[in-house]
Amino acid sequence: MVQNFKTGDKRLSNNFNTATTYRDDLSFGSRYSITDGGAGTSGVYVYGTKTTGAYELYIGPSYEENTLMQAEANIRLGNTNEGLTGIDAVRTYMGAGVPAVAGTGLTKAAALKELVMERRVALVFRGLSFYDSRRWGWTYDVDNGGGSYGNTFLTAAGAVNTHVLINYDFLDYWDVPADEADINPPEKEVCR
Repeated sequence: MVQNFKTGDKRLSNNFNTATTYRDDLSFGSRYSITDGGAGTSGVYVYGTKTTGAYELYIGPSYEENTLMQAEANIRLGNTNEGLTGIDAVRTYMGAGVPAVAGTGLTKAAALKELVMERRVALVFRGLSFYDSRRWGWTYDVDNGGGSYGNTFLTAAGAVNTHVLINYDFLDYWDVPADEADINPPEKEVCR
């Protein structure tokens, strides 16, 4: 996720540090760990805290999610600059402090890259990344156009790989397991 922050993004410096690294040869190697409660930068979004009652649990859509959904729709409809304006609005709202991308003449492909980066950064820990990956077709096998390319990964030996391909290669949805349907068949008569 950290690779999705733009250079100079205050949300990165306020929320992540390199004090602890996680070395892993399977899935989650990283040079970064989260700073509990943020580093104290005024006006910058804080991702989480262990303080009881201070964590905000999102159980419905948020401003950031709604604005980024509108941005994606605009970009896909050819209203690229309007979509980029939405991305800038979310970055401003969260105190990112990065230069605006609206009005810079980005192509549709470059605008979609900005959108993906911002959805990963702004909506982290909200349970949406699987659904984004599924919607964008990344959960398919790489032979069928899926996967995620150019990821950064820290191995157990401490090597940093910056061109990692992640082949998710699993169903593009989580359906109800067959045994649940067999064990709990639907009732023919709901009311008596």
